[in-house]
Amino acid sequence: MRGIIVGQKTHPMGFRLITTQKHLSSGYSAKASYSTRIAEDFFIRKKICEVYKDTLALSKIEINRTESDFKNSARVNIVISALFPRTKEISKNALKFFNKNTTTPLQLNSGNSTPLKDNLKFYVGLLLKQKKQHIIRACETKFAQKLNISFKFIHNQFEDAALITQYISEQLERRVPYRRAIKQAIRKIQYTSIKGLKIQVGGRLNGIDIARTEWKREGKLPLHTLTAKIDYAHHQANTIYGIIGIKAWLFI
Repeated sequence: MRGIIVGQKTHPMGFRLITTQKHLSSGYSAKASYSTRIAEDFFIRKKICEVYKDTLALSKIEINRTESDFKNSARVNIVISALFPRTKEISKNALKFFNKNTTTPLQLNSGNSTPLKDNLKFYVGLLLKQKKQHIIRACETKFAQKLNISFKFIHNQFEDAALITQYISEQLERRVPYRRAIKQAIRKIQYTSIKGLKIQVGGRLNGIDIARTEWKREGKLPLHTLTAKIDYAHHQANTIYGIIGIKAWLFI
């Protein structure tokens, strides 16, 4: 009987967990409560993505549980990595949110002494704090655990693989040709300190009947070197022709 040889693929992040990568969820727990902790982490990540869907471009969510997890008063530390708010232009969303949920509409200028920039910064910070408190209340009510949420902002969108895939996804959903979207992303990545990259898209590209996969690579990308810092992410673009998968590898 003749055997069939197929390509064996491994996840770039899981391949380097011991060397350059670490788990997004960490902590100690009893064997009986292991499955419960996984379900709680899934709920926390899902809730954060729902609440900040129209507010922040999220990169990753790290969850760290302290040793008090064996007791009733467990504490969960959450670090949210996201794009810096000013580049996401959430100031308009902040004003709409407060004008919709308050009786008196908010004004951008409260006088000649308060600049427009400071006023928008105040509204954006207030919006993030309110959404943060909403997540904490929802999770503490469900799990009876104390949560501590902190933010880690990324100032350059094209230095993170997850944010790059989200950028290309937004371009494809606006009916931008996939080749142009990839070239624009690569052109902006080349201005950063990234040593190499690879971007791959797959699906009904440009609305053709037969799905296919295309990719473009620039610079060095040592995927078989364990000590190489590789940032990998994938995302889906919901276009009118169907779902297009997007993958990005970055050699930092």
